[in-house]
Amino acid sequence: MFEISLGSIFLKHYPNFPEADKNKIDSFIEHYQEFGFTGLTGKNVDSSNVSTDDPDFIKKVKYAIQNNLWHYHIGIPEYTLSNCGTYSTSEYVIHYQKISDYEIKIIDFSPHPPFILPTQQYLK
Repeated sequence: MFEISLGSIFLKHYPNFPEADKNKIDSFIEHYQEFGFTGLTGKNVDSSNVSTDDPDFIKKVKYAIQNNLWHYHIGIPEYTLSNCGTYSTSEYVIHYQKISDYEIKIIDFSPHPPFILPTQQYLK
C-alpha cells in the first residue's frame, strides 16, 4: 500500500479549487494509494530536472534535491501527448515531496510553465 499526505497550505486551498480539478486530484490520490505511480497517464518528474536556460538553474536544482521535490502532470485542464509520444503533460502539475518509494506529500498545485518550485512554507 502507498501512503499520501497533504501539506497544510495545499489542504487550506483545496476546497476552493474548481470541482473538475478536485475530481482529478482525488482520482490521482486514489490511484496513488492503490498502485503508486504505476499506470498513471501524466509525466512524473524529479523537480531537480530544471532547464539549464533557467536563470536560477543551480538554486532551483539544489532546492529541489534538498527537499525531495517532484511534480506530476495531473491532466488539468487536459493531457497533451508529448512530441515523442511516450508521455502526457498538462498545464497544471501537482508538486509533492517524495518521502520514500511508498510515501509522498502533496504540497502545491500550479501551472507549468513557468516552472516555479513551492516555497519553504508549502513544505509544512
